[in-house]
Amino acid sequence: MAITEKLGEQFNAIHKVIWIILLPVILDIGELYFFERIFHWEYMPVTKLFSLKLGFISAPPSIRYILEDFPSLIFQYNTGTFRGVITQINLTNMLLLLSVVLVTSFLDSGYLAVISQAGRKRVNCKDFFIEGNRLWFKFFILALLKVIPTLLALIKKEFAYFSLVTVVFVYVQYSIVVDHVSLKDNFKLGISFLLNNLGLSFRMGFSFGFLFSIAGIFICFLTRSGFNGIVLGSMITAYFGAVMNKAVLEIYREVSEKQSKMVQEISVI
Repeated sequence: MAITEKLGEQFNAIHKVIWIILLPVILDIGELYFFERIFHWEYMPVTKLFSLKLGFISAPPSIRYILEDFPSLIFQYNTGTFRGVITQINLTNMLLLLSVVLVTSFLDSGYLAVISQAGRKRVNCKDFFIEGNRLWFKFFILALLKVIPTLLALIKKEFAYFSLVTVVFVYVQYSIVVDHVSLKDNFKLGISFLLNNLGLSFRMGFSFGFLFSIAGIFICFLTRSGFNGIVLGSMITAYFGAVMNKAVLEIYREVSEKQSKMVQEISVI
């Protein structure tokens, strides 16, 4: 499979739902704005001009993929220290975190649902809310599982390494929007896809990461000019990130359908 060719095919699909890139931009800039206001600290990127990225950008994409020191309002574990509103475990913080996860899981589900349907049918903002609501609970459970390692790190910093385990969930979010099955089966399909396609996953992670690393040079130049540069850099990240999200999703859809068809043919024989 020509991964870069598959990537190129997705630009037209994203252009049909170009409004969706506003979501990650609003999330990034909103988080930065409130972080600076709450902590009275002006953020200036200190990341390297070029940093080789390996792996998939998040969905929705975030400029944090390029600017590794980009602040997180709620909580962030970085270089052995905690930053953000939540730096310890107590009832208030857990309720706050639960509320944030509820909101972000809805936004994640609506975003990926729109990306999934882009280029296949006409999609508008109404579909974002309808599909987001339909898949909300599944994304909420997935988000909770991903956040557990960071919570454990609040108890003991060494537990932060457990976050590596969540790599096995990388395709579960794509299974949720592509495969119309139960959440339990979404986890089975997503994890088995990764295990059965390690070579493909590595090639995608390297190809998409390398391409984004090149784009990251320009984005870093922009962000060094201040807040306006960060906004523009976030928009570029959101655009190319959406294209890559769509490429991963379509590759997942195509390969899983082929493998499912092969299994059915073998079972018939």
